[in-house]
Amino acid sequence: MPPRGSKASRRLGHDPAPPSLPRIPLKILVEVETRLVYCEGPAIAAKSRRPPASPGWQGVCQAPALGHGPGALPPLDRWLVVALSDAEAHYRQRQYSAAARRLTAALELCTRGAALGSPFDAGYEDICKVVSFIESKLVACYLRMKRPDLALNHSHRNIWLNPTDFHNHLQQAAVFRFLGRFSEAGRSAMIADYMYWLSGGSEQHISKLIKLYWQAMLEEAVTAAEGFTAMYTPCSVTPADTDIREVTDVFSRQHSGYTSYLFTDPTLAHLLPQTTNWALPSSQRYLITLGFQKCENGSFLDKLLTRKYPTFTENTLLSCPRASEDVERNIHTLGKRVLPVLDFIRCTKSRQDGFSAGSGVIQKLQYASYLRQLQRVTEHSQVIHQALAELAVAPYLQDISQEDTELLHTLMADTMATLEGSQTDKECVWNEMQKVGLLEDLIHHLGADFPRRRKPSAAARTQRARRRRGRAEHPQPAAERGPPGAGH
Repeated sequence: MPPRGSKASRRLGHDPAPPSLPRIPLKILVEVETRLVYCEGPAIAAKSRRPPASPGWQGVCQAPALGHGPGALPPLDRWLVVALSDAEAHYRQRQYSAAARRLTAALELCTRGAALGSPFDAGYEDICKVVSFIESKLVACYLRMKRPDLALNHSHRNIWLNPTDFHNHLQQAAVFRFLGRFSEAGRSAMIADYMYWLSGGSEQHISKLIKLYWQAMLEEAVTAAEGFTAMYTPCSVTPADTDIREVTDVFSRQHSGYTSYLFTDPTLAHLLPQTTNWALPSSQRYLITLGFQKCENGSFLDKLLTRKYPTFTENTLLSCPRASEDVERNIHTLGKRVLPVLDFIRCTKSRQDGFSAGSGVIQKLQYASYLRQLQRVTEHSQVIHQALAELAVAPYLQDISQEDTELLHTLMADTMATLEGSQTDKECVWNEMQKVGLLEDLIHHLGADFPRRRKPSAAARTQRARRRRGRAEHPQPAAERGPPGAGH
């Protein structure tokens, strides 16, 4: 920790960690999920800005009355009302499997155009509201059935259809929690809290519940991290090199087993639930320092700061066909070493400051390409749906440049085409970026290796010159040299 009187101590604060909260008990998590994920709290309709149908689904059958207000559903098709009514009845009787079947049938009706009472006057946003409502109920059913694997894609599609509804992000967080993916759950909860504020939510106890969920997921992510750990340091200004050195010194003293590779994100962009207030111009921000037990598990992080299109594959050849063992190796590199660390960093970082645009999403899409090559269809679909959800919400989290906007649009278009099967992986922008990244790595490697290759050559020439001078000054007698060709 920096000395109390030093300049660094005034810039970084006196504590290398944020004020802690007691460990969030499971009872609190269940309460949050009951009130905000399953939407079964007593007054949740008013709090969530959902249609009045949210406590149950009884209001859905009165669809014409729901056509008013910012969160209201438009008038629904009569056959869709019947399907939703049946689903509601089964859900109330805790027959979640039957309710899920009826909701699936309701989705099929929507794909056939039977979503709204006036289909020829239907707007895109109205249709998205209806489908998002059904997807949300499907997520609730599958979570009640303890089948988060079935709920996962529905939670991703729900965000893609309606990225500004905080319920959708909190449902995604709950799905990730059930799957044990705590870093991703923490990021979803963080975005849920931000979206609640962005959409005008003013109930402090709702925001407090979401922050408790975010805090719990962050604690679980730190506990579950394999091969690395983290330290958060409060900071008021962009850190200088001396500040970062002092932070790493503190980290080394506190976490001596995780010093094989140290990384401090120099961008002051990390937020923690205990001190975040989105309404303030500037909440307390933190530096994050990550320490790794093995150097190779964290060394890729420097690429995110120094390369425009970093790549993390084990391949060095650009044109040769990849063998299945190479694909497996790349899947392991991305799935076990890269993505878990990126997900952990992003669960307290809403903005992409310091990293390239699309960082995190691009790596997921490259990971999906490898899954597709090995015909791991289910996993490929889940990663693609998750990438679409992240791309849909990205513009709401920060202001992005025109160049980054074009990149995100291209990524979304190629992701949709890949999901539909109308485009091969080779044509996707993230694989083109991977080729550029491999070339960038090759140039960087050659540039770093060039001085090392010249020095031995100069030394060898000097040594040869010395040997020649030595032989000229002390010629070997002919008898000792032997006949011509001897010794060769």
